[in-house]
Amino acid sequence: MDSVENVYNWDFVGAFTRHGRELLRERWKNAGLTGNADARFLVIGEELSLPFALLQQARLDALWNDRFRELIRAAIVGESAGGENFEDTIRKAIDCRGLGFDDGARAVNYLTSHDVEGFRKERLWNFLGSSGVGDLEERKKRIKLGFACLLTAVGIPMILAGEEFGDEHDRFDSAGHVTQDGGKQVDPVNYSRAEDPSRGGLVTYVSRLIKLRISHPALSVNDTEFIHIDFTPGRRVLVWRRGSVPDPVVVVANFSDFRSERTSQGVAEYRIPNWPPTPEGKRWRDVSQDRDIPPDFVGRESLFAWEAKVYALAT
Repeated sequence: MDSVENVYNWDFVGAFTRHGRELLRERWKNAGLTGNADARFLVIGEELSLPFALLQQARLDALWNDRFRELIRAAIVGESAGGENFEDTIRKAIDCRGLGFDDGARAVNYLTSHDVEGFRKERLWNFLGSSGVGDLEERKKRIKLGFACLLTAVGIPMILAGEEFGDEHDRFDSAGHVTQDGGKQVDPVNYSRAEDPSRGGLVTYVSRLIKLRISHPALSVNDTEFIHIDFTPGRRVLVWRRGSVPDPVVVVANFSDFRSERTSQGVAEYRIPNWPPTPEGKRWRDVSQDRDIPPDFVGRESLFAWEAKVYALAT
């Protein structure tokens, strides 16, 4: 339901949700389907001030979580958001329960919505450029970092078409801004950019994480634990585990210019204590880069600036 604020009638919102469910149940029954019809039906509201009473009173099933956009966009340019310190900026983005949601199925997370007009709401490619990230390789790295957060966070991920390959605005108003009359509604996705060498690797990276998101049980539950936080000078490295042992997903995210240096043996590594155990017959795999991790390097791989690596167990 678009723009719940402008509907301006919570009774109507609740009646709309109930009527939709009644119609589905009737059609479900008439089609001879078995199982719980309600489990396959969501009414999601776009109400950016997050009035949780709409959920608590069962008038809606979920809300758009615009705070996720605000938090992660700040983080990928090295800032805290909305009065939070940096650690809480990441914690509340990755686990929406820290914002007041009671379940991941209640929150729709996104990096960009269709409302691309206004401060820090434009497409990611343009946002990073206007935030001082001019180097194209740097923009790609930070877009990947944002998607790693989106696709491993508690909540329902939503992707604006084109963000997965770094599309950008082509149409603006006379002042060079995206506005209602200058680009917001009439700037189509330029799919040729998916093959642009300057954006090379973005689609592949995001595609791998989408496949992990829709297939791995650890990303379908609320379980989240931050197992390592490193804010020593010059570093902002956070590691979170999704799901529970023995089959978790682990994300190593570096929101800083820090990069691991080579040891005296010539190996660049970053050690993460408390790494989850490796069950017998399993191996760790970096899904984001589609590669297996040698047993001796589990929890101590190299780490580069503004990089996220997403690990899962494989047989």
